[in-house]
Amino acid sequence: MKFSIQFISTVLLFMVFGTISFAQEINVSGIKKNTAPLLNSLDYITKLQPISYEYNLGEYKQLNLPAGKHFGFIGNDVRLSVPSAVSNRHYWYATGKGNQRAITIPEVDMEKLVPLLVGAIQQQQVQIENLKAEVEQFKRSK
Repeated sequence: MKFSIQFISTVLLFMVFGTISFAQEINVSGIKKNTAPLLNSLDYITKLQPISYEYNLGEYKQLNLPAGKHFGFIGNDVRLSVPSAVSNRHYWYATGKGNQRAITIPEVDMEKLVPLLVGAIQQQQVQIENLKAEVEQFKRSK
């Protein structure tokens, strides 16, 4: 009896929480097309102005924004250099009995900036290596 109860509870837990799925692995080149290396990533990154900020919780408490210091960018500024990294987020809140108001805030998708950051670091590394070589050449010429 003890075995059958344990077996039934295991089966029920699996039925509730577990799923059986089979994933097919697909070559990325089949999904992504028109791929090309990022050029001039550093130009994009140098246009961004990182900031620290706090939300105005007193005036916008109904939006339930997180408290404390945050780091990021002004969405409209990022939109000028990397428009694909910015989307609009809509906040709805009650303004009275049966009334609602929407606020639209441009929001930066930080994940979309990562490839540009990696490209910029790679560009800077090439510049550093070139400068090292120039310094070494200058030292040898003395």
